[in-house]
Amino acid sequence: MVRYFGFLANRVCGEKLPQVYRALGMDKPEPVAKVCYAQMVKQFLSRDPFECVLCGGRMVYRRAIAGLNVEG
Repeated sequence: MVRYFGFLANRVCGEKLPQVYRALGMDKPEPVAKVCYAQMVKQFLSRDPFECVLCGGRMVYRRAIAGLNVEG
């Protein structure tokens, strides 16, 4: 119930949370840096997903087409 009607409600969250942090004597948390797909793959597989396996050049992402798959 608190999530929808209390200080975590979407409408007042930005206004009320700083007051809650002050009341608890806490610092406002720093925003987490966003991580893109290529960075996640580099961390997980230790390989750049946009590096060409043949020539080592950098591939450029253009677009994704919905509905297509590897099998055709």
